[in-house]
Amino acid sequence: MKTAIAIGLLGLALTSNGAAAQTAVEQSQILRDFERSVVEYTQRHQGLVMFPEALDAATPAPKIFTLPVAMVFRQLIAQALADRAVAAIGGVGTPHRAVALQPFPANELTDFPAAVREALPPLPATLEYRLIGDDLVIRDTTGELIVAVLRDAVGNATTVRR
Repeated sequence: MKTAIAIGLLGLALTSNGAAAQTAVEQSQILRDFERSVVEYTQRHQGLVMFPEALDAATPAPKIFTLPVAMVFRQLIAQALADRAVAAIGGVGTPHRAVALQPFPANELTDFPAAVREALPPLPATLEYRLIGDDLVIRDTTGELIVAVLRDAVGNATTVRR
Protein backbone atom coordinates (compact mmCIF):
# COMPACT_ATOMS: atom_id res chain seq x y z
CA MET A 1 0.00 0.00 0.00
CA LYS A 2 2.78 2.44 0.92
CA THR A 3 4.55 1.60 -2.32
CA ALA A 4 1.47 2.41 -4.38
CA ILE A 5 1.06 5.75 -2.62
CA ALA A 6 4.75 6.58 -3.12
CA ILE A 7 4.57 5.70 -6.82
CA GLY A 8 1.39 7.78 -7.18
CA LEU A 9 3.01 10.79 -5.49
CA LEU A 10 6.13 10.40 -7.64
CA GLY A 11 3.98 10.29 -10.78
CA LEU A 12 2.07 13.38 -9.64
CA ALA A 13 5.31 15.25 -8.95
CA LEU A 14 6.76 14.33 -12.33
CA THR A 15 3.55 15.31 -14.12
CA SER A 16 3.20 18.66 -12.37
CA ASN A 17 6.85 19.58 -12.98
CA GLY A 18 6.52 18.71 -16.67
CA ALA A 19 3.56 21.09 -17.00
CA ALA A 20 5.62 24.11 -15.99
CA ALA A 21 8.37 23.75 -18.59
CA GLN A 22 8.36 22.80 -22.24
CA THR A 23 10.99 21.69 -24.64
CA ALA A 24 12.01 24.19 -27.30
CA VAL A 25 9.94 22.24 -29.83
CA GLU A 26 6.84 22.29 -27.60
CA GLN A 27 7.24 26.00 -26.92
CA SER A 28 7.64 26.68 -30.63
CA GLN A 29 4.44 24.73 -31.38
CA ILE A 30 2.53 26.61 -28.67
CA LEU A 31 3.69 29.95 -30.10
CA ARG A 32 2.64 28.84 -33.61
CA ASP A 33 -0.80 28.02 -32.18
CA PHE A 34 -0.90 31.53 -30.69
CA GLU A 35 0.03 33.08 -34.04
CA ARG A 36 -2.69 31.06 -35.80
CA SER A 37 -5.24 32.27 -33.25
CA VAL A 38 -4.20 35.87 -33.83
CA VAL A 39 -4.44 35.48 -37.62
CA GLU A 40 -7.84 33.86 -37.21
CA TYR A 41 -8.98 36.83 -35.12
CA THR A 42 -7.77 39.35 -37.68
CA GLN A 43 -9.56 37.48 -40.47
CA ARG A 44 -12.85 36.77 -38.70
CA HIS A 45 -13.32 39.71 -36.40
CA GLN A 46 -12.64 42.71 -38.63
CA GLY A 47 -16.39 43.19 -38.87
CA LEU A 48 -16.60 43.55 -35.09
CA VAL A 49 -14.18 46.44 -35.23
CA MET A 50 -15.89 48.12 -38.18
CA PHE A 51 -19.36 47.49 -36.73
CA PRO A 52 -19.02 47.56 -32.93
CA GLU A 53 -22.80 47.54 -32.57
CA ALA A 54 -22.60 43.89 -33.69
CA LEU A 55 -20.97 43.05 -30.36
CA ASP A 56 -23.32 41.69 -27.74
CA ALA A 57 -23.17 39.41 -24.73
CA ALA A 58 -23.43 36.36 -26.99
CA THR A 59 -20.35 37.26 -29.05
CA PRO A 60 -17.64 34.78 -28.05
CA ALA A 61 -14.24 36.20 -27.17
CA PRO A 62 -11.39 34.91 -29.33
CA LYS A 63 -9.51 31.99 -27.78
CA ILE A 64 -6.01 33.46 -27.96
CA PHE A 65 -4.53 33.02 -24.48
CA THR A 66 -5.16 29.31 -24.05
CA LEU A 67 -3.64 27.64 -20.99
CA PRO A 68 -0.45 26.53 -22.81
CA VAL A 69 -0.06 29.96 -24.45
CA ALA A 70 -0.59 31.70 -21.11
CA MET A 71 2.08 29.53 -19.51
CA VAL A 72 4.62 30.25 -22.26
CA PHE A 73 3.85 33.98 -22.26
CA ARG A 74 4.33 34.21 -18.50
CA GLN A 75 7.66 32.38 -18.86
CA LEU A 76 8.78 34.70 -21.69
CA ILE A 77 7.78 37.80 -19.72
CA ALA A 78 9.48 36.59 -16.53
CA GLN A 79 12.66 35.77 -18.47
CA ALA A 80 12.64 39.15 -20.23
CA LEU A 81 12.27 40.95 -16.92
CA ALA A 82 14.97 38.86 -15.25
CA ASP A 83 17.41 39.26 -18.17
CA ARG A 84 17.00 43.01 -18.44
CA ALA A 85 16.60 43.75 -14.74
CA VAL A 86 13.56 45.87 -15.61
CA ALA A 87 12.50 47.46 -12.37
CA ALA A 88 9.20 49.11 -13.16
CA ILE A 89 6.42 47.58 -15.23
CA GLY A 90 2.85 46.53 -14.65
CA GLY A 91 0.83 47.11 -11.55
CA VAL A 92 -0.78 50.47 -12.28
CA GLY A 93 -3.65 50.52 -9.83
CA THR A 94 -6.86 50.12 -11.78
CA PRO A 95 -10.32 49.99 -10.27
CA HIS A 96 -11.40 47.34 -12.79
CA ARG A 97 -10.14 44.34 -14.73
CA ALA A 98 -9.65 44.22 -18.48
CA VAL A 99 -12.38 42.34 -20.34
CA ALA A 100 -12.12 40.90 -23.85
CA LEU A 101 -14.33 42.49 -26.52
CA GLN A 102 -14.77 45.64 -24.46
CA PRO A 103 -13.45 49.09 -25.42
CA PHE A 104 -9.86 49.76 -24.40
CA PRO A 105 -9.90 52.48 -21.73
CA ALA A 106 -8.11 55.45 -23.31
CA ASN A 107 -7.08 56.75 -19.88
CA GLU A 108 -5.05 53.57 -19.32
CA LEU A 109 -2.83 53.81 -22.39
CA THR A 110 0.64 53.26 -20.94
CA ASP A 111 4.09 52.82 -22.42
CA PHE A 112 4.71 49.13 -23.10
CA PRO A 113 8.16 47.96 -21.94
CA ALA A 114 10.46 47.30 -24.91
CA ALA A 115 12.11 44.36 -23.10
CA VAL A 116 8.77 42.56 -22.89
CA ARG A 117 7.69 43.50 -26.43
CA GLU A 118 10.93 42.03 -27.81
CA ALA A 119 10.36 38.78 -25.91
CA LEU A 120 6.83 38.22 -27.24
CA PRO A 121 5.80 37.09 -30.72
CA PRO A 122 5.12 39.95 -33.15
CA LEU A 123 1.52 40.91 -33.85
CA PRO A 124 -0.13 42.09 -37.08
CA ALA A 125 -0.02 45.85 -37.65
CA THR A 126 -3.55 46.45 -36.34
CA LEU A 127 -2.87 44.74 -32.99
CA GLU A 128 -0.58 45.63 -30.11
CA TYR A 129 0.32 44.45 -26.63
CA ARG A 130 -0.66 46.70 -23.72
CA LEU A 131 -0.84 46.44 -19.95
CA ILE A 132 -3.83 47.16 -17.77
CA GLY A 133 -2.64 46.71 -14.23
CA ASP A 134 -0.80 43.37 -14.15
CA ASP A 135 -2.81 42.01 -17.09
CA LEU A 136 -1.36 41.74 -20.59
CA VAL A 137 -3.94 42.61 -23.22
CA ILE A 138 -3.95 42.48 -26.97
CA ARG A 139 -5.51 45.68 -28.25
CA ASP A 140 -7.05 46.18 -31.66
CA THR A 141 -5.87 49.69 -32.52
CA THR A 142 -8.43 50.13 -35.29
CA GLY A 143 -11.45 49.80 -33.05
CA GLU A 144 -9.86 50.55 -29.65
CA LEU A 145 -11.02 47.11 -28.58
CA ILE A 146 -9.50 44.62 -26.12
CA VAL A 147 -9.11 41.39 -28.06
CA ALA A 148 -7.67 39.09 -25.39
CA VAL A 149 -6.55 39.27 -21.76
CA LEU A 150 -3.80 37.36 -19.96
CA ARG A 151 -4.44 37.84 -16.25
CA ASP A 152 -1.53 38.53 -13.89
CA ALA A 153 1.06 38.43 -16.67
CA VAL A 154 3.57 40.68 -14.88
CA GLY A 155 4.67 41.28 -11.32
CA ASN A 156 3.76 44.22 -9.19
CA ALA A 157 5.75 47.24 -10.26
CA THR A 158 4.48 50.33 -12.06
CA THR A 159 3.99 51.32 -15.65
CA VAL A 160 4.66 54.78 -17.02
CA ARG A 161 1.56 56.65 -18.17
CA ARG A 162 1.71 58.53 -21.49
